[in-house]
Amino acid sequence: MKVLIVLFALGVLLQCQAKQLSRCELVRELRKHGFPENKMRDWVCLVENESSRRTDIVSRPNGDGSRDYGLFQINDRYWCSNTGQPGKDCNVTCKQLLSDDISKAAACAKKIYQRHGFDAWYGWKNKCRGKPLPDISSCKK
Repeated sequence: MKVLIVLFALGVLLQCQAKQLSRCELVRELRKHGFPENKMRDWVCLVENESSRRTDIVSRPNGDGSRDYGLFQINDRYWCSNTGQPGKDCNVTCKQLLSDDISKAAACAKKIYQRHGFDAWYGWKNKCRGKPLPDISSCKK
């Protein structure tokens, strides 16, 4: 019974480390990490549709068995390693993509964008492309 209580407490503690950003908090973080202003609304739309602005999201398995991690829902098939060692194309562990410090996730998302554009993300393709993008005019520069 004590083991269950400890595991429950640990689970609650780990959940408390997760963060859901407001829209303007997301914009501030993206600006801080050098995302271009002319694509900011696309990035906000992508994040809102992929992870609901949450840093701790891990997707259910995709059709190929892979999973998507973090704010940008970065796939472990190509981009992050599920071992304890950083690896794959972004040279990060998938766990690092779940951090409230989005530095590694942001760098990886930019790398993916450089190679594939926004089309790498189904959330953007299905919910943002050619559609009205989120209003970020109230988010101060």
